[in-house]
Amino acid sequence: MKRTILCLAVLNAVAGSAVTGQTIAITNGRVFPVNGSPVDKATVLIVDGKISAVGQKLTIPAGARKIDATGLSVYPGWIDGFTRVGLVEISSVNATVDTTELGAFNPYAQAWIAVNPHSEMIRTARVNGITTALVAPSGGRISGVASVMNLLGNYPNEMAILKNAGLIVNLPGIGGGRRGGAEGGGGGGEGGADGAARRNAEDLEKLKQYFREAKRYAEMRARAGANAPSSSIDTGLEAMLPVLRRERPIIMAADSYKDIKSCVDFATEMGLKLVIAGGAEAWKHAELLAKNKVAVLYGAVHELPRSADDPYDTAFAAPEVLRRAGVKFAIVTGTSADNRNLPYQAGMAAAYGLEREDALRSITQWPAEILGIDDKVGTIEKGKLANLIVSKGDPLDIRSEIRYIFVEGREVPPTNRNLQMFDEFKAPPPSR
Repeated sequence: MKRTILCLAVLNAVAGSAVTGQTIAITNGRVFPVNGSPVDKATVLIVDGKISAVGQKLTIPAGARKIDATGLSVYPGWIDGFTRVGLVEISSVNATVDTTELGAFNPYAQAWIAVNPHSEMIRTARVNGITTALVAPSGGRISGVASVMNLLGNYPNEMAILKNAGLIVNLPGIGGGRRGGAEGGGGGGEGGADGAARRNAEDLEKLKQYFREAKRYAEMRARAGANAPSSSIDTGLEAMLPVLRRERPIIMAADSYKDIKSCVDFATEMGLKLVIAGGAEAWKHAELLAKNKVAVLYGAVHELPRSADDPYDTAFAAPEVLRRAGVKFAIVTGTSADNRNLPYQAGMAAAYGLEREDALRSITQWPAEILGIDDKVGTIEKGKLANLIVSKGDPLDIRSEIRYIFVEGREVPPTNRNLQMFDEFKAPPPSR
């Protein structure tokens, strides 16, 4: 026990010392705060890992490190609002996959604990401007708690900025796919379609019963208050309390319009706050989602239409359809392998109807609001974490170049394994 306490003390000390007292001034750049108009020839002042001031003609403290951003643009770091980064390294190698706990109900499982801070996938995402990500577990009916992580640090607790951002819940009968990770429904197997439907109905009733039990537990805990004996504490049901109080949402992966409707019906019946992840056909239920104030972590920009009757540009244009309907949404990747393409997905949505300013918000301000971290990241404002990128050219364009990356005021080397190998092999082999 003493050794455990000592280890925790060391980890907390390391995490607390991760952000140094360095002062950095990014000067003469065009600053895009995202929640306001761009400011030309502006300065962003970083002190102790946070944004201290933004504006023109700021007084720069003596001894500050100066970065001349003349001809460059400054943006908030990108936020990937639904991903497996840090949990999956090589999907075909089981030893590098840590997304799923055993059993159907695991509300106490927390994704941040399993994140590998030294993942090459994190480095690859980070070098293209993704500084923050929601890391989601998968599997079972209740997979566990999704966590928001800054993509820099030596230890998971140093990286976590919101350990409990929402509970991952998977409805029976909804296929797992690359985003869902739930147990597949399907119509095959023993008993055929009728048997599968019966099993799904039974599993759905078990899931609802678990939530009903959790509600009874919550009522008991509310009555007992601080006087509740330790013997009455149930770890699993205790983890459900923030969801039942609507302090945190349930996050449900669903792509088809039928599955999305089922998720909305479930959340409405249980009285829960809902966020849809994936949402390939969310545009077909835009009015329903807006009416029920259901946010969408849209991860289908680079996918093909799901129906032969859908227009070819359905996936590209869906973000603008959601915006017009009043649905709060963010563009996400949903994986660990494609995170680096997040800004280009936003750029594609901008090419098919979404205003560029809204495309920027869809990977900065809006995911921060949906995930409940907008007091920390998502815009360039005084007091927020200095998660910033400095780019040459439009960062939503693949031809742009990111010159500087900051996570909590710490500069990140703009390199990864891909770039290192490119530099190593770009020269022609020596002649023999």
